[in-house]
Amino acid sequence: MPVEISDLSFTSSDHDDEMTAKSTFDEAFQPFADAMPVMVWMCAADGSAMFFNRKWVEMTGLSMEDSLGDGWTRAIHPEDQKHALATWQHAIQTRANHDVELRYRMVDGSYRWHILKALPTLNADGTVKHWQAVCTDIDDQHDSFERELRGRNRVLLSLAEGQPLAKVLDEIIEVAEELRPEMIGSILVLDQQEGCLRHGASRQLPDFYLDAMEAMTPGPSVGSCGTATFTRKRVIVEDIHTSSLWEDYRDLATRAKFRACWSEPILAPCGRVMGTFAMYYAEARTPDARDLQFVESFAKLAAIAIERVTVDDELRQMAAIVDSTDDAIILKNLDGVIERWNPGAERLYGYSAKEALGMPIDLLVPEDCIDELDANTERLRQGKPVNHFETTRMTKDGKRIHVSSTISPVLDSEGILSHFVEVQNDITQRVQAQAELDRERSVLEAIVHGIPDAILLAKLDRKLSFVNESACRIFGYERSEMEGQHGAIFYANQDDFRQQAEQRFNLTATPQKDIQEIRWRRKNGEVFAGEIVGTIIRDSYGKPIGYLGIIRDVTERKRAEATIREKQRQLSTLINNLPGAAYRRKYDGNWTTEYISDGCQELTGYAPEEFMSGTAKSRRGSGRSDESDAEGLVTSSTTPIDERAFLNWASVIVAEDRENFAMEIQQAISEKRPFQLSYRICHCSGEIRWLWEQGEGVFAGDGDGRVVALEGYISDVTELREARERIIQSERLAAVGQMISAIAHESRNALQRIQVGLDMLGFEIEVDSESRADLDRIARAKGDLLRLFEGLRNYAAPMQLDSSPEELSAVWRKAWANLQPSRDNHPAQLIEEPHSIELTCWLDAFRIEQVFRNLFENSLAACNDPVRIGISCTAAELNGTPAVCVSVRDNGPGLTEEQRARIFEAFFTTKSKGTGLGMAIANRIVEAHQGTIAVGDAKDGGAEFLITLPRTLS
Repeated sequence: MPVEISDLSFTSSDHDDEMTAKSTFDEAFQPFADAMPVMVWMCAADGSAMFFNRKWVEMTGLSMEDSLGDGWTRAIHPEDQKHALATWQHAIQTRANHDVELRYRMVDGSYRWHILKALPTLNADGTVKHWQAVCTDIDDQHDSFERELRGRNRVLLSLAEGQPLAKVLDEIIEVAEELRPEMIGSILVLDQQEGCLRHGASRQLPDFYLDAMEAMTPGPSVGSCGTATFTRKRVIVEDIHTSSLWEDYRDLATRAKFRACWSEPILAPCGRVMGTFAMYYAEARTPDARDLQFVESFAKLAAIAIERVTVDDELRQMAAIVDSTDDAIILKNLDGVIERWNPGAERLYGYSAKEALGMPIDLLVPEDCIDELDANTERLRQGKPVNHFETTRMTKDGKRIHVSSTISPVLDSEGILSHFVEVQNDITQRVQAQAELDRERSVLEAIVHGIPDAILLAKLDRKLSFVNESACRIFGYERSEMEGQHGAIFYANQDDFRQQAEQRFNLTATPQKDIQEIRWRRKNGEVFAGEIVGTIIRDSYGKPIGYLGIIRDVTERKRAEATIREKQRQLSTLINNLPGAAYRRKYDGNWTTEYISDGCQELTGYAPEEFMSGTAKSRRGSGRSDESDAEGLVTSSTTPIDERAFLNWASVIVAEDRENFAMEIQQAISEKRPFQLSYRICHCSGEIRWLWEQGEGVFAGDGDGRVVALEGYISDVTELREARERIIQSERLAAVGQMISAIAHESRNALQRIQVGLDMLGFEIEVDSESRADLDRIARAKGDLLRLFEGLRNYAAPMQLDSSPEELSAVWRKAWANLQPSRDNHPAQLIEEPHSIELTCWLDAFRIEQVFRNLFENSLAACNDPVRIGISCTAAELNGTPAVCVSVRDNGPGLTEEQRARIFEAFFTTKSKGTGLGMAIANRIVEAHQGTIAVGDAKDGGAEFLITLPRTLS
């Protein structure tokens, strides 16, 4: 290290001659100077050497005499003489301290670096008395400095080459460890986002140590580096084993064989901590000044590296942003010449960078905007800002576009204006959209003011901020009178005002959105009815900013509604008192009902709302036995309807009549004429009824021929048809009776004569002869003819009942017992299923026995052995009166569709022998008892007949 000596005090007068001074100096200073380990010398005020100590002579080989005056300069290295002497002369002239590094030739001819420090000693008047100088050998230090300088240059070269930060930091550690081989270097980088230390660089720290230090959070006692980061100050730990800072990490350091750790915070120019540079030693160690200078120096070098790489990264990021942004970024010089043109500018204007660079900015400016450009440039030159403004520019293809532009000045390193940068983005679509928005706003204003309803906007205090023209018309105020007023003045009842505040215009409750009728008050005091809807107006963030109310004056509508209601009441009364039902149905496959009058209940048993809703209410089974398809109402004579069933008009029409029903209507629609038709339906009770319907199609008003509905009238003609059928039947039977009477009158005698002849021939013809067989056949033919006459007579004869309360089971058992002779050749069994109902009915036992006997005879004839005939009974209703339904079913082949349809026709038979009158007579007997007989649907095969008889006769 350089050694400085302070001024020595001499007692000689300022006017002593030079020899006296030198003699005094030699006596006082010579022994002291010779004892010093560095070269010491003294010069006169003019710079000529007067004295050198023994060390000078020993080191340079120059004698005292050869060195006096300017002889000492011969020991200076030729390359250093000019600089050293110039600085020496400057110090003499300025009387300033002299400090210079230079090389002296040694006695062995080699040159070593020294640092020369000379200080002037002044007289009382300020003039220089003499100079004292000390030369210290710094050759070893200079070599270390050179090596450090070369290491620094390596680091700076890595930075200049754009090497990654990790590589640059690793280079710093490598240089440091080359300069200080006994130490282990480490750089930790502070994660600015997470606030923890990350591994930056280390060449010798063990992996387990690095893993333990990773993501370490700085603190006041977190080793050397964590503490240095936290305190922003250098932390010197001379012995880790005794330092409280390493208490939590001492075992880790011991494992890594560390005893000392010095850590210097790496600070950015702004003072922000970026990390730490640390020096580890294997033994306890106290740093000297050079150590501290070294650690500080390398921390600064690391700061330069981190800052430079960070800045470079930021510059690259900025360049990437400039290149990737959609905005056009244009750099121009003070003359308006384009010097930077990013991809956004290429996309916006259509010019490539090659085409745009070097061109004047006027290239992009329409002629009518040149003055604006010049004015903005002048403002910038005067130091005035040109912030965001909108203007027009021209693209390469000559298209005018709207841009939003900001122009900023660019200053050089000396703060002088050098360039302008323009940032522009295309707002053409926005400008066009704004124009469209303005147009739509005009349209909206026209709509708002043209709407006949009152539209009112209010602030959160419910004071009106806007009303439309209809509001003025409805309430009788001018707009200026309404806007700013509290909404309460328009309510006829202040309770309504408070209710609206609680339910519709309440910021904390669920808003009421339905239409509500309220009484309102006009300016002239008139009270009127009006409907209000309203809502809370919120901004894009959901924050309430006001209220919207729409009020409709319903005074005229309520008058019209009252008139319509009266007319509807009159029409409804008229329609509902007709003996039938008026309807409106869709023209679809299901004939979906849109409207049907109350007479529907009497016609079908279903309420009008059931047809109009398409859903039938649940009902108990009612004896209905017709078959319905998938679109129809599925019911059963014995099964209760526990679930709601689908209901439409098609579903109540008897299946056999549906096709003809549809064809008749379609034919009339195609010919655009009204239609009339009769068809059968199945009443809700299960009864089959005949309806007569007249209607016509309702065609769309657009003239395309599309049918939108059917409208018409339906009436029940069941009794009319039954009466007609009875008349026809009576007429038919009367005719048959007359015919039979005539035939019987003439034929009875002929049959008697035939019988007499047969009896006589019976006596004459031998029993075993061939003629006897012919005679028997004649007798059988005569018997068949007689039975035919009897059947016709019974069918045609008037039906007179001799009724009394009878047990049905006794009747069918008697019929079964009377068939004992017919059953002798058949293994037959009558199976009565258990029942819990009362079987007593008012009936003619003889006639009903005839019905059962006919059914039993048919089963015995149709079934293969063994014959099984089952009987079961259920409760039923007929026309609203209690009844009993008896099911008779066998195990035979069953009936064909034709047989099922014609089984009750007179003279229709499935037997080779028979009149075909048995089932027709049975039908007459049951109908005479006000009951029904129908073919059932035996699930297990065979034939089934359902006989339903009322318990009492009306």
